[in-house]
Amino acid sequence: MTGALSREDIRVVQVLALSPSSCRRVRELLDDDHLDYAVAGDPKDPEGPAILSVPVPARSVEHLQERLTEVGDDLYTVVLAPEAVLSSRFEEDPYDEVVGRNYHGVSRGELRSTADDMLPSFGIHTLLTVVSAVVAVAGVLLDSLAVLVGAMVIAPLVGPPMVAGVATVVDDTSLFRRSLARQVGGLVVGAVSATLAAFVFRFVGVGPPTLVQLEAIANHVEPGFLLVLVALGAGIAGAVSLSMDDALDLIGVMIAAAVVPPLGVVGVGVAWGFPVAALGAATVVLVNVVTVNIAAILTLWWLGYHPAEWAALRRARSTLLVRVLVLAVVGLTLAVVLGGLTDGTMPGWWP
Repeated sequence: MTGALSREDIRVVQVLALSPSSCRRVRELLDDDHLDYAVAGDPKDPEGPAILSVPVPARSVEHLQERLTEVGDDLYTVVLAPEAVLSSRFEEDPYDEVVGRNYHGVSRGELRSTADDMLPSFGIHTLLTVVSAVVAVAGVLLDSLAVLVGAMVIAPLVGPPMVAGVATVVDDTSLFRRSLARQVGGLVVGAVSATLAAFVFRFVGVGPPTLVQLEAIANHVEPGFLLVLVALGAGIAGAVSLSMDDALDLIGVMIAAAVVPPLGVVGVGVAWGFPVAALGAATVVLVNVVTVNIAAILTLWWLGYHPAEWAALRRARSTLLVRVLVLAVVGLTLAVVLGGLTDGTMPGWWP
C-alpha cells in the first residue's frame, strides 16, 4: 500500500479488556501483528478493566476482530471513525497480504451494523411514504419538476434496498426479510396514498391533467431502457456510497427519481380513469425497485463483501444467485407482460 490514507480509510478499534489476563493477551496479539496501540486504565485499580485503542485501515478492521476472538469472550469491541488523520504512519497496512479485499471500504461488520441503522421505525417510514406520495401526485398535476424533486427528497427509499443488498452478501436471512417487508409495505402504502390523494384532489375541484401533463406522464408509464438505467445507476451508487460510509442523502434522491414520479402517476391514472397509464406506472415502479435491489446486491458482492470462510462463502453465493435470479425473473416478467400494455394502442390511455 502506498500513500497516506485519508480519514475515511481509517478506523480506531477500541477494545475493553475486562481482566488483566485478557488485556495481556490482547497486547501480545497486537505486538505480534506489529500494530500501534495505546492502553488506558484506572491507575487506582491495576486489576480492573483497561481500554486499548488501535488505529487501523478500515478494510483491516474485520481481520483484527477475527484475531481478537482468539483472546476470549471477556472483551468488548467498538469501532470509531476519526474526525481527522494527522499522521503519516498509515502508509503501510500490516494486514495487507491477509485481508485479500483490495478495496478501502468499511469492514463487513461495520457494513452490517450500518445496515441495521438504515431501516427507520415503521411509523416514521409510513408517514414519510404517505407524505411523499401525496406531494408526488401534486407534482404530476402541477407538471412541476420542483415539486416532484421535493417528493423525492422526502421519500424514505434508500434504506431498504441497500439493507437487502447487505443482508444478501453477509447471508443474514432475518435482515433480508425485514428489508423485503419494508419495501413491499412501502410500495403498497405509497400506491394507496397516491390514489387516495388523487381522488381527494379531484373531489375538491382540481381539473383533469392537461395534454402537456399527460405527455409528461407518458415518460413514466413504460419501463424503458433509460428509466431502468437510472435505477441501475442508483443501486450501484448507493452500494458504493454505503461501503465508503458516505452520506446517502443524494443517492436516496436518485433512487427516488426512479420510483416517486411513477407512484404519483399511479394515483392520477386511477383517479381520473386512465387504467393503462396507472398499470404502466405501477410496472415502472416495480421494475425499478427490482433493478435497484439487484444492482446493490451485485455491487456489494463485487466489492468483496462476502464471507471469508469457504463454507459460508458457498452458502452466501448460492443465496445471492437465487435471489438475483428471482428478482430478475420478476422484473423481466413485469417489463414484458405488463409493459406491453402501455404502448399507447389500448383504450384508456388518453382521456
